[in-house]
Amino acid sequence: MSDTTYGSFSSDQSCVPTHFASPVRKTGDELDNDIRYATNNEFINGLMAISNGMFAVLNGERQVIAVNDSFVKLLGINDPGEILGLRPGECVNCVHAHEMPGGCGTSEYCSTCGAVLSIIAAQETGMPQERTCALVIEKDRQRNDLYFSVRSNPIDINGSQFILLFLQDMSIQQQRACLDRTFFHDINNILCALVCKSEMLSLKIHPDKEKIEDLHQIALRIAQEIHIQNTLQKSLDASYKPLYGEVSAWSIVKEVERLFNDHPLTANRIFTVESQPQDTILVTDYHLVSRIIVNMVTNALEATPPGGVVRLTTGVEPGENALTFSVWNGGEIPEEVSLRIFQRNYSTKGTMGRGFGTYSMKLFGEQVLGGKVSFSSSEKEGGTIFKLSLPIRPIKKDGKLGDQQTVAQPGERQVL
Repeated sequence: MSDTTYGSFSSDQSCVPTHFASPVRKTGDELDNDIRYATNNEFINGLMAISNGMFAVLNGERQVIAVNDSFVKLLGINDPGEILGLRPGECVNCVHAHEMPGGCGTSEYCSTCGAVLSIIAAQETGMPQERTCALVIEKDRQRNDLYFSVRSNPIDINGSQFILLFLQDMSIQQQRACLDRTFFHDINNILCALVCKSEMLSLKIHPDKEKIEDLHQIALRIAQEIHIQNTLQKSLDASYKPLYGEVSAWSIVKEVERLFNDHPLTANRIFTVESQPQDTILVTDYHLVSRIIVNMVTNALEATPPGGVVRLTTGVEPGENALTFSVWNGGEIPEEVSLRIFQRNYSTKGTMGRGFGTYSMKLFGEQVLGGKVSFSSSEKEGGTIFKLSLPIRPIKKDGKLGDQQTVAQPGERQVL
C-alpha cells in the first residue's frame, strides 16, 4: 500500500451522505495509479503545455489528478501535490465544499453548481459540456466572488474515463456586464414611467401640476442612477457614498407609488401601497432606499401573472429601532433558486451580465446603508416576501454618520 496521503478524507466511505453527487472517492494505491497515469501520459502533458487558461484532469470520482501552472497560480500554492486527490471546489476553497462529509459536490448547494453539473453531464453523456459557475471562496478569512466559464471534456484512455477540465476566469467581465445590465434595466423602467406620464400630459389641455412634479422627480431619479452607475463602473465595488438626510418613510413609499402609476407593468396587475405609521422619519439615503424598493417591486410585478396583486407595506419592527419595507407577491421561488438568491453572479439564465439584481439589493441595503435585506417564499407564507429593514437612525462612528459619508439637507438629492 502507498504511504502517500492526498487531501484529508478517510478511506472508509460507507454510508457517507450526499444531497447531490456521489461522495465516493479513490484513496491509497488507486489514487496513486491515477495520478501516475495522468503525469506520464504524453497527450495530457501536451495539453498542459499548450493550455493558456486553467486546466485540470479529473478521474472518474471527480478528483484532481493533474493541474497546469495557471491553476496552481490561481490557488497561490507552490506544490501541486497539495491539491491532488481533492475535488475542484475543495481546491479553490468554495464555501460549500466542506459542508458535508463527502466534500465538493455533495451539499444541497451543489445541485446548482455549474462546475459539478458540467462534470457529471460529461460523464453521463460522454460528450463535452460547458456551463458557467458562480461561486464564493474563502481564503485568509476573506470571502470573494468568482465567475468561471467551465468546460468538461470526457476522454477515454485504455478503458478508463477521465475529465479534462478547462476553466476561464470571467469575474471582471461578468461584473461589468452585470453593472451594465442592471443599469439599463433600471433606466428602462424609469423611462417607461416617464414616457407614459408625458403622453398623458400631452393629451390634456390644462396640464396636471402633480403629473409635472412626477416628471421632475423621475428626471432626478435618472440623473441619480447615472451617478451611481458611474461610481460603480470606476471602482467595481460598493464605494458609493450615501447622501444622508432626514426623510419620511411615507415620502419614499409615495415616490415608488408615483413611479409605478401609469407604468406598463401595472397596466394589468394590481399594485397596492400601505405605510404604517406614516410619520416615521429615517436618516438615510433617499434615492438609494427607493432604488432598492423599486427593484423589489419590479421583480415582484414581473413574477406576477396578469390580474395578480403586489403589495408594498412598511412597519416598525417590534422592540427594534428599525423600519421594514416589505414587498409581497403570490408566486413562490423554487428551493434550488432560493438557496442562492442573493449570491453574486448566480442566475438561472446562465448568461453573462445576470446575477446582480438581487445581489445589489443586499449590497446597497446592508454594506452601504447598514440595514438588512431578506426574503421568504413558501406556500405557508402565501407567496414571496422581500424585506428591507433599516435603522431609523444609522450607527454613528466618531460622531459621524459612517465613514466619509455626506449628510444632506432635508429634501436634497445627490445628482451629477
